[in-house]
Amino acid sequence: MLLIVQRIRKAWKDQLKLYPTMKSKDLDMLAYIYTAKTPITMQDLASYLKVSAAAVSQMVASLEKKRILRKTPSEVDHRINELSLHPELVESIEEDQRHMAALLREFETFSNHEFDLEALFERVLAFAEQHEKDSV
Repeated sequence: MLLIVQRIRKAWKDQLKLYPTMKSKDLDMLAYIYTAKTPITMQDLASYLKVSAAAVSQMVASLEKKRILRKTPSEVDHRINELSLHPELVESIEEDQRHMAALLREFETFSNHEFDLEALFERVLAFAEQHEKDSV
């Protein structure tokens, strides 16, 4: 099982070129913005992260430069900026979700819905090795 987790982490790390520069708060902030049902303002983000407005401003500026976040004036009040993930990042996330869903469907077929843990882990390792060979 550890081998599988290591392979998944390596694949994600290889895909995410910004991984070394991302901090826990950055990832938390991105998840909050991505899953929000309503537009997120700078003040909303400061409250959520429990940091000052100046700290949020610096974080957002840094992520804007990297084309991770986008700040746009609110349609309701142009003094307020709304935050969203950059469209390229959203497309990448959605592509990853589609890819993971396809892998899950493929794995479900491959595993025959087995629930014997030892047999399942053997099939998981075989699946990972096969998928690794296919992707090379």
